[in-house]
Amino acid sequence: MTADIRRAVLQRLGIGGTSRFGRPYLVGPLSQEVGCAETEVWEALWGLVSDGLVYLDTAGQGSGTDNWQWYLSAVGKRVAMGGTWEPRDPDGYLNRIHREIPELDELVELYLTEALQSFSGRCYLATSVMLGVAAERAFLVMVQSYAASRMTGAEAMAKELSKARSNYFALWTEFRKRIEPMRQRLPNGLADALTLDAIADLIRLTRNEVGHPTGRQIDEDTARVHLTIAPMYLRKMHQLAAHFAQMPAEVGA
Repeated sequence: MTADIRRAVLQRLGIGGTSRFGRPYLVGPLSQEVGCAETEVWEALWGLVSDGLVYLDTAGQGSGTDNWQWYLSAVGKRVAMGGTWEPRDPDGYLNRIHREIPELDELVELYLTEALQSFSGRCYLATSVMLGVAAERAFLVMVQSYAASRMTGAEAMAKELSKARSNYFALWTEFRKRIEPMRQRLPNGLADALTLDAIADLIRLTRNEVGHPTGRQIDEDTARVHLTIAPMYLRKMHQLAAHFAQMPAEVGA
C-alpha cells in the first residue's frame, strides 16, 4: 500500500494537480482515491521529502500554511516520468526489474533491495557492497545452470563448484575460459566479451575492493552508475541460465 500511495503522490504532482499543503487539497482527495487513511498519505509525503523527491514551498508565507505547495524536485520529476532506472525510486526500479525478469532469484532481489535502500539513505559504500553480493549471486545461479548442462566444459565447471573454498574470482576465471570457445554459438550475443569483462570489473570493484577494509570510497555518481548498469547484467545472467537449463546433462552420462 505504501508503494501505491507514493506512486499516486508522484503522479498527482507530476501532472500539475492541486498541491496545496492544506488537508482538503491533496491529502484528503488522495486518501479517497487510493483507499487509505489520510495519515498514510502524510507519511508517504514526508517519506518522499526524506528521499529528496518532493519538497515543500512556503510560497513566501510565514506562519500561515494554507498556500504552501508540495512540488517535485528535479529527481522527483524524473521518477514521475518513469522510463529510467532511477535508484531514488526503489519501488519503480524493482517493478521494472520484475517486468524484465519475472523469475528473479529471491536472494538477488533481497540484496538488490538492500542496495537501493542504502542508496536512498546515501550510504554509497553499502550500496555497492550489496549490489556486488546481488551480482555474485546472479552469477552463481547462472554458473550452476551451466555446470548442470551438457555444454562443453560443464563437467570441469561442476568440479570447480564442488571445491570447498572456491571463490568468485576462481569461478569467474574458469567460466570465462570455458565459455570463450563457444561464445559465437550462444544466442543473441549473450556472452559478448565486452559485457562479460564489464561484469567482472563491476563485481571485482564492489566485492573485492569496496567489500574489504581498503579505504576505497564510492561517491553518489559511481553508485548510481553501478545501479544503472546492474539490470543489464542481471538480465544477461538470467538469460544465460535459462539457455543452459534447456540443455540438461543426461542422467548417468
